[in-house]
Amino acid sequence: MTNREQKARLKKARKKKREFSYSPSVRFLARLVSIFSRPLAFLPHAWGLALGGFLGRAAFLFLSARRRVAVENIRMIREAGGLDADLDPIKTAKNSFANLGRSAWEAILLYHRGLAPVRPFCFIEAGAEYLTDAMREAAREGRGLLLVTGHIGNWEIMCRYVADLYGLKLTTVGRSLGSPLFNLLAVRLRTGLGHGFIYKKGGAREMLSVLRRGEALGTLIDQAALVGNEGLPLPFMGREAMTNAGPLKLAHRAGARVLMVLFRREGARHYVRILPPLTLPPKGEYTEASLGADLEKLNADLGDFIRLYPDQWLWGHKRWKMPRGG
Repeated sequence: MTNREQKARLKKARKKKREFSYSPSVRFLARLVSIFSRPLAFLPHAWGLALGGFLGRAAFLFLSARRRVAVENIRMIREAGGLDADLDPIKTAKNSFANLGRSAWEAILLYHRGLAPVRPFCFIEAGAEYLTDAMREAAREGRGLLLVTGHIGNWEIMCRYVADLYGLKLTTVGRSLGSPLFNLLAVRLRTGLGHGFIYKKGGAREMLSVLRRGEALGTLIDQAALVGNEGLPLPFMGREAMTNAGPLKLAHRAGARVLMVLFRREGARHYVRILPPLTLPPKGEYTEASLGADLEKLNADLGDFIRLYPDQWLWGHKRWKMPRGG
């Protein structure tokens, strides 16, 4: 390794360490953000959603790199047959940014006031019996639950709503946001109602412990898995995408039940659709082929849902990015 490469690696390591450093200055900035955002949490609901939608559309105009990724993704998947041929990529991307803006305002509401202001707007649309049966079985046999979802609707609000409705102790899994301030705010948001949070990188042991304790673990499956050997290239909306196999492997080791939980928005209202649980093979019989088939099923179910509500999915991230040389 050259001296230049060593310096680059050290610089990267120091940057990574800072991401998770909650120094006094970071805590002070988080306090300021909390103070200045608090008045937004007391806006009338319609005003808050309107403001969030406006800011999301403004972000579409000013965040050119993310806008370009979103529009190119939509065009690519439309050409691959994963979306309706007459779908407008620019309009769909703009609506996706608007949904993110509304979701951000709702996250501020959750951060400062908890679930109470949004609970009247949340409903189970279909599949309640699947989660009820899975919970009953999990309690009887000492199993955990793996709840799988995607970046659609308002996943931050609805994960907590489902956990609150069913009385689940939920631990969510997420990636670093690349900033110590954003990481601190996100952790406070995700743990503020008594739930847990685990960083995806290096968190496999903690995730397995959650499942073995018979608790619920929530994870997103629509992020490119490019690090380590956990990613499998599998079809997603007509194109191959690196799909994270880690959570499913852990669920199999722990004997956990796996359910997909999907969210959508309709005006101010949010709806949950719960799909039938996956039937995992017995321990010792989980082959690469069966693992791939289960992941393909999850990708297909999520893709079908995105096709119905394309303007509510997070198009602005590089979901179809492949490893170097892939």
